Amino acid sequence: MICVIPSAREVRLDYLEPLIEAGCRFIVVDDSPGSIEIDHPQFSVYNHGHQDRDLGELVHAIPRRNGACRNYGFLIAWRQSDPGEIIVALDDDCLVDSHDWASAAEASLSDAVRPVVQTEKRHWNVLDLYSGIEPDAYPRGFPYSERLGYKPCDFAKPRQSKPMFNLGLWQNVFDVNAIDKLEGPEYRHPDAQLQEASVVVPNGSLVSACSMNMIFRRELIPAVYQLPMAVDVMPGWKIDRYGDIWGGFITKMLMDLKGHDYTVGGPMISHLKEGNSIRNIWQEHICHLVNDEFIGLVDGFAELDQPQNASYLELVAHFTDYLSATKGSALLDGYLQHLTRCMDAWVKAFEK
Repeated sequence: MICVIPSAREVRLDYLEPLIEAGCRFIVVDDSPGSIEIDHPQFSVYNHGHQDRDLGELVHAIPRRNGACRNYGFLIAWRQSDPGEIIVALDDDCLVDSHDWASAAEASLSDAVRPVVQTEKRHWNVLDLYSGIEPDAYPRGFPYSERLGYKPCDFAKPRQSKPMFNLGLWQNVFDVNAIDKLEGPEYRHPDAQLQEASVVVPNGSLVSACSMNMIFRRELIPAVYQLPMAVDVMPGWKIDRYGDIWGGFITKMLMDLKGHDYTVGGPMISHLKEGNSIRNIWQEHICHLVNDEFIGLVDGFAELDQPQNASYLELVAHFTDYLSATKGSALLDGYLQHLTRCMDAWVKAFEK
């Protein structure tokens, strides 16, 4: 098992003790000026200098000064992992407080019978999986257009599944839109519990995937690209804080094309820190406005015929070509041009 952690501040080993004791190897992507040093045999730290020397003219594939810098850790994990090995993505403010977390992570991708989500809407609210959470609470990135008339899902029709990807959930500070914190329901739940340990998200359904706790097979790494953020789209405004959300929509769409199962549930982490809500409201604003448009572009690719048995890397390359030929709205088009340049470099980094 390999764990990838991005950080621009510090990585605390005491947050990760269960994984360290289980023998996990750690890849830390240092997004600071190079200030992170970890003296431990299971940890490797990669800074901007490593990226520059390794990728050269392709280095723009790796965003900087945001959590999507973890992409470089995924690339290193691709090179260093064995076929079928499990990759874990965590944030540096996540506490792994269960002694059997590593074995639970392996079990989350095991062949087992799991309930299947049943929902009337295209987008499933992952907070439905919790017990005792207000019904009008939604995760970051859940489209506002889908909230009207949304009804909590049912979990029924268990079936055999062997997931390729598991979205792990959280206790303590929930990941919700910053503006929802102003008038929305309580979003701090230190003792939150799940109704089911693991559920299957059906083909065609989308979820908002926060990257602070993801578990997936090595094969999927090319498709778990975290999109570049902090991209200017007009004076004073950026596309930001949706790198994992939009990247997650792409991942789920590609998994549906491949027929691979996607699950949500445990093992949970405790999310300890909370960002500046006012700043985050500004960062997320434009993405709220164009979220439906971006999802429509993802859906458009899903309707195209794809080569049989295409690998995830090949599918990402085809998706990049599709976006390159796509014209977006005035708010989104400049971002798409930036994104396709980065995704093209991402594909070439695997081929290098």
